[in-house]
Amino acid sequence: MSLLVLSDSDIRAVLSPRQAIDSQRAAYLAVAEGRLSASGVTSARDPADDSLTFAHTGAIAGLTGVTCKFGMQASGNAARGLPSVHAIVTVLRPGTGEPLACLNGTAVTALRTAAGVAAAADVLARPDAGRLGLIGAGVQAREAARLIAAVRDLSAIRVHGRRARQSSELAADLQAELGVPSCAVTSAEQVAADSDILVTATTSREPVVCGEWLPAGSTVLTVGSYEPDRSELDLTATARADLIVADDPIKASSQCGILVEARQEGMPVQVAAIGDVIAGRNPGRRAATDVVLFLCTGLGVQDASLAWAIIELAVARKLGTTVEF
Repeated sequence: MSLLVLSDSDIRAVLSPRQAIDSQRAAYLAVAEGRLSASGVTSARDPADDSLTFAHTGAIAGLTGVTCKFGMQASGNAARGLPSVHAIVTVLRPGTGEPLACLNGTAVTALRTAAGVAAAADVLARPDAGRLGLIGAGVQAREAARLIAAVRDLSAIRVHGRRARQSSELAADLQAELGVPSCAVTSAEQVAADSDILVTATTSREPVVCGEWLPAGSTVLTVGSYEPDRSELDLTATARADLIVADDPIKASSQCGILVEARQEGMPVQVAAIGDVIAGRNPGRRAATDVVLFLCTGLGVQDASLAWAIIELAVARKLGTTVEF
């Protein structure tokens, strides 16, 4: 039996930003239309070091094989100079279930999350939105900026992270790569107030954005509010939203800390599916002054859609390592 092994460098060599984003549009549409042939998540947290071990499965009927991502999120990795997530993605051949490929799950996770955020920004942000703000200066913030730059003509990028040096280094890297004026700033409030598109990519359990900071017309995309006790936005931000959208409203209602907190406080919240906005079944943003929130909880079907796209591209270009076992 042959297994195709794809490294981080293989994945990045074959995948363009547009292809990554297209894969996530397909995943979101499949979720909204109920075209999943496999979907599930199992996780366990170790309170000793706040690490999260997880296994995500997903498949789109008629489009992908069953994909399983197994890995761990270690919140202390940032201080070690390591990505917070390490994982392996395996893909089974449709029909037979034979192992088909094994991919670097750290790369898949970073790219599918960022591409999903970019796909959401593309349909939710104002057409003229050009100022990008990043709260968080890790791997996910970097990838989000790279992918959003593929759908918006950015005029400025501002970065605020817990470590000033890391924020400055990220801003310098993004300016060199994207050609967009970028700088690190000393406060999250300044980033939020000066951004048309704001990405929160943190591991914080406490709000990092206050609703009073958000200017009219802003689009806020959260990455780190994926557990019931994680809420990157305060209740004022939730209350200010004219539209709230999620990757999967059902999962988000019980797993996204922003929505869990709002429900506990008796705040009525309606959540649309991003797939319905992409398909045009939901109009999305109605006015240039609307404040719009996108809540990303992370779905196994996102891994499946991206992994399948990568495999097809890698096979066509004869990249990767084939292992017999």
